[in-house]
Amino acid sequence: MLNVLAIQQHFEEFTCSEHVGFYSLFFQYFHLSGFDPFTYVILSEWRSLYVLSRHPLLAVFIYPLYALNSCLMALTGFNCTIFIWSAVLVVLGVYSFLFLKRILHEIVGCKRGDSWLLVAFFASFGYIMLSLVAPDHFALSLFFLLLTLYVCGKVLVHHHVEISDWHIAILLFLTTGITTTNALKIALVQWFMRGRKFFQPKSFLISIVLPIVLVAGGYALVNEYIQKPEQERRERSIAQRMERDASFKKKLALSHAAAKKRHAKGLAEGENLYWVDLHLSRPRSIIENFFGESLLFHADHLFEDVNVSRPIFVSYRHSWCYSAVYIVLALLIWSCIIAFKNRFMQLCLSWFGCDVLLHLCLGFGLTEVYIMTAHWAFVIPIAFGFLCVRLQQQAQGRLMRQAVSTFRLLIGSCTLLFFSHNLQLFITFMLQK
Repeated sequence: MLNVLAIQQHFEEFTCSEHVGFYSLFFQYFHLSGFDPFTYVILSEWRSLYVLSRHPLLAVFIYPLYALNSCLMALTGFNCTIFIWSAVLVVLGVYSFLFLKRILHEIVGCKRGDSWLLVAFFASFGYIMLSLVAPDHFALSLFFLLLTLYVCGKVLVHHHVEISDWHIAILLFLTTGITTTNALKIALVQWFMRGRKFFQPKSFLISIVLPIVLVAGGYALVNEYIQKPEQERRERSIAQRMERDASFKKKLALSHAAAKKRHAKGLAEGENLYWVDLHLSRPRSIIENFFGESLLFHADHLFEDVNVSRPIFVSYRHSWCYSAVYIVLALLIWSCIIAFKNRFMQLCLSWFGCDVLLHLCLGFGLTEVYIMTAHWAFVIPIAFGFLCVRLQQQAQGRLMRQAVSTFRLLIGSCTLLFFSHNLQLFITFMLQK
């Protein structure tokens, strides 16, 4: 349903295939928070537009879909990009939820009903919804991270199950090719599964060194033969347009000045370091953006881009939104304390710690940290699953049974509340031109 709404918003514009500059077309019409329409452009005319240091092989991975779209455009006369990527997102979303359900039921130990309740709770998060309609890399990361957690969890819980070093190498290659920071998370998985054997030469070379070398080699090839020519072509195009269009030159200068002002507090110059902000308020970032916007959309400045018109901090109109965020945060802390000794929970917390270190400590991408929700938010239902199991294990007396019922009622209420609030704003946004 979400993808149908996203498709219909700019159906006529995005299905045009003749005599059109796809880059200008998609960037003119596509506006969805901080997400970029790079995937739409790449599927329409294959170009390596992602920041290569952060997504070294992503454009290469989706090349087969570009080839499919090229054939369909030749046959139908329509650009089928939005249909192809929406189909991919639906598959990724369905299997992400299935993997999360299996994690909760088979690894955490939740009952089936509680597992599905927590999956629905996760699906109600605002930026999980957006990640499953946005033409960006987050849905891919969500799928592979949950797949990896499921595989690792089976090993940690059922010790007779073994995963070969080659399987870890494949997961590391794919996830790192999508997003560079995923490499550390997959390495942590191997460490939790192997323990001291992690540093055995053969295992370490196959599972860690080999895939990183392959990704680095792919990065070098893409950078030399695809990225550099693309950058040179883009610079020539911009220079030519600036010569013949004074208004474009003025607009570009204003854009560069605004970008420089926004990143004035960045750590240093460069495509990655200038996103590191050490001065932004951490407490307000946690409440309004890291947890707040990730779970519940702000009604004001809805889906605006912080690099264009959205203020870094937007306040909720109603106090109940803050109450919901505080409840989830308090339950998360309680759940982590209860389940801290569990090996699988320790792995999940180590992943969560990576994102906290990157975004909240270093401040990387902190101005729009909510778009990264798919990288870490699955820790919330997993932690709640451990809390639910603990309550059930102690539910011998009437009071404990009431505690279990209260927990389910609270999660169910939050799920319905999140769905009603987020879907109302999402549908309203998608139905307006």
